[in-house]
Amino acid sequence: MNLKLLLKNKLVVHDGKKYDGYKLTYLGYDYLALHVFMKRGTVAKVHCKIGVGKESDIYSCESADGELCVLKLARLGRTSFRTIKNNRDYIKHRT
Repeated sequence: MNLKLLLKNKLVVHDGKKYDGYKLTYLGYDYLALHVFMKRGTVAKVHCKIGVGKESDIYSCESADGELCVLKLARLGRTSFRTIKNNRDYIKHRT
């Protein structure tokens, strides 16, 4: 893959503050993890997001042999708990 394609798909971001470089986004880390799971044959399909927590996102998946499974992707360094509150469907309409 070339860098333009990674930037277009928001898998990396350009960081030009202290140095001219690029860093992986959460989506980029997710892509790498899914790539490894698919290469191993652990995950064949990702269906939908089941939940969002303070430290992880949980997805419904299907293994290579058709068995349903759950994938939990950790979010280290997630700082904004307000956005987590907005993403949780069971507390969205509370005041």
